[in-house]
Amino acid sequence: MDHSRRIGVHRFFEGISTVDTDLLACETLLHLYSNSIKIASLLGTPTDLNELFIGHALAEGYGSYPNAQISHERMETGSIHLHMDLKLTPLHSADRIITSSCGACNNDGLDEISAHLPSFSSIHSPFIHDTVHHQLTVMKSLQSGFLDTGGMHAAALWCPDSGLQHLAEDVGRHNAVDKSIGKALLANDSLDTKYLFLSGRCGWDIVAKAARAGIGTIVCIGACSTLAAETARYLGMRIFSFMKPQSNVGIGLLTPVTNNNP
Repeated sequence: MDHSRRIGVHRFFEGISTVDTDLLACETLLHLYSNSIKIASLLGTPTDLNELFIGHALAEGYGSYPNAQISHERMETGSIHLHMDLKLTPLHSADRIITSSCGACNNDGLDEISAHLPSFSSIHSPFIHDTVHHQLTVMKSLQSGFLDTGGMHAAALWCPDSGLQHLAEDVGRHNAVDKSIGKALLANDSLDTKYLFLSGRCGWDIVAKAARAGIGTIVCIGACSTLAAETARYLGMRIFSFMKPQSNVGIGLLTPVTNNNP
């Protein structure tokens, strides 16, 4: 399926209106079913749908199911139903926070929302600013959906040994993260050695997804929220935000930040 579609628009320039077309990012209602039971409804770009479902399952705490079989059914209404052949059993379902684009905005208590998130227990790899920033720039150059439409988020995974991998795009930043994680699971890649790259900001919900997937470091072009920062520190994770050629903001670090090694 395509990530974009050409739509008729009225284009205004210097007070003059003309009829034209523009390439817009596709956004579709996606219903996720496990064993005929709906587990989620998402608004997302209808690409990499298997990766989306498998990544969503891990990132939302259901578990790792890289071998699941997923079928797609496009409905007359235009929505897409995704069916997984395995039964998902949520962990601590009564305690899971249903997040919005602003994160866990109805919950202020760090302990309350983070109590069931796993801490990062692996060893953090050394952080070298120039290398990481360069890879983030490479990711941006590969964001074909954003280059076409200007309206898609991206996520990717990186580590020094394997380079930039599993780039995914979506109109929803959470979906982009799920797709990237799903791609790694289908490739049988270890996640605890990876950095999660984000094309935008980082809220609590993204930290929670990374924690459930076993990812210890997040790098983002934009800002991070207070709960994202506090949760990262609480779980032994790292966030490097506002990544620029000569600077970044490091949060959740266990040792002092230097330009080369936090």
